[in-house]
Amino acid sequence: MTHSKKEMRKAYLARLQQLDQNTRLREQHRLAQKLYDLPQWTNAKTVALTMSQSFELDTAPLILHARHEGKRVLVPRTLPKRQMEFVQIDEDTEFEETGFGVLEPLAGKVLQPQEIDLIVVPGVAFTADGKRLGFGGGYYDRYLANYLGQTVSLALTTQLADAAEWPVEDHDVMIGQVVNLEQE
Repeated sequence: MTHSKKEMRKAYLARLQQLDQNTRLREQHRLAQKLYDLPQWTNAKTVALTMSQSFELDTAPLILHARHEGKRVLVPRTLPKRQMEFVQIDEDTEFEETGFGVLEPLAGKVLQPQEIDLIVVPGVAFTADGKRLGFGGGYYDRYLANYLGQTVSLALTTQLADAAEWPVEDHDVMIGQVVNLEQE
């Protein structure tokens, strides 16, 4: 049965916020290990991640791991008209909190889409075949429409959805691979 994206977003966000901390930590660790084993990650020299919010899969360990492996790490910065860009970060990067409650870099080198090897795309819910329910702003769909590199999303068990739960629209961009724990 198909529901509106707004209804599904609300339901999946509630599920995410209700997930107990021990389960979240255990699943995050297992998903991270699966990510690190992917050729998309292993071969990437430049990786774009997000600065996660408290209810999302914690990306801080992924960022640290990427930097430890010598990868160039980028995070998004929002722009007017629901656009975004990816900015290189390091240990000296200063951040500010946006109106969305997300940390964004104040300064740093902006890289073009063709300079990014892998984007780890966040979302509220995912299907195993690559459908993504985002947060409703369309920032990632707009960016990914002009991106030809690899995309991966990590789905906690509570974020894995059935294929027909929400309508897919023309502007929705599919994710190259959704890493989840049901694949084990």
